[in-house]
Amino acid sequence: MELGSQPQIVVVIPCLDEALTIGTVVADFRRSLPGAMVVVVDNASTDDTAAVAAAAGATVLKERRRGKGNAVRKAFNSIEADVYLLVDGDGTYPASEAPRLVAPVIAGDADVVIGGRLDQASRSEFRKANRLGNHFFLAVVNLIFGAQVSDLLTGYRVMSREFVKRTPILAAGFELETELTILALERGFLTIEVPVQLATRPEGSHSKIRVIGDGWRILSAIVTLLRDYRPFTFFGGLGLGACLIGLVPGLFVTWEFIHTGAVRIPTAVLATGLELAGLTFILVGVVLTTLARRFRELDHQLAVVQRSLERLSAATGPADRRAPR
Repeated sequence: MELGSQPQIVVVIPCLDEALTIGTVVADFRRSLPGAMVVVVDNASTDDTAAVAAAAGATVLKERRRGKGNAVRKAFNSIEADVYLLVDGDGTYPASEAPRLVAPVIAGDADVVIGGRLDQASRSEFRKANRLGNHFFLAVVNLIFGAQVSDLLTGYRVMSREFVKRTPILAAGFELETELTILALERGFLTIEVPVQLATRPEGSHSKIRVIGDGWRILSAIVTLLRDYRPFTFFGGLGLGACLIGLVPGLFVTWEFIHTGAVRIPTAVLATGLELAGLTFILVGVVLTTLARRFRELDHQLAVVQRSLERLSAATGPADRRAPR
């Protein structure tokens, strides 16, 4: 972000049936970030979410495909800004903390700022199932990706323009936060956490999270991202497992042959097949890791070209980037 320029901030609020809270949320963020554009993405709501948001002063986008990821992708593709603040429309995240979360991105000290609800400095109010699920997925991600994140599933985060434009969002639902966190780690974007206090939903407002269904989708997203961004870890782990399992029938066949001179053909075939499968998985991991490295180099070169074009565009007179396309 260029020094001396006024950063363009957009607050993105994906919503599904949040008519009870969205008016207050929009008003609070307009008050907390007076110069920001507030965009509500109505995700096929069946209530008056869109009308209430518009009356509160928000720009309303429509996304008919259900799913938080679809709604956020709609906003990112439609709105141009320097800083993107993503928050839920249920009124549980404090708008008063927005300037504190936005500041590191504006200053260039971070690409992503996460509003951490599980930090020791935070006294957030959680349902037990949500807290347990968050801790479980957090432990899995920190172990697999070697991260030190304290809150994986927070819906309150700020992202730079470079992160938004260079990060392909493929998630459709509530696995969005998991994808955003892992992509920031894998693509080398500087991420910091700022503790925030999560409040309870107001009476009459209900969570859209399905504990089992969305939990499975989040776990699937973690495995998929591990396969795509750490192919050697994924396929190498499968290969090592297959090789170790193959040792059991292999050692049995060897012991039996030494002591009796007989060979059980099915067992020998099983052992050989497992070992060959294991070695194949490991080889696939090596090849895909090499390809992934080349694609990262290509991504870096494209980012350099993109920044050069943006500087050229700014020098020749940028158009208003805040209007939805």
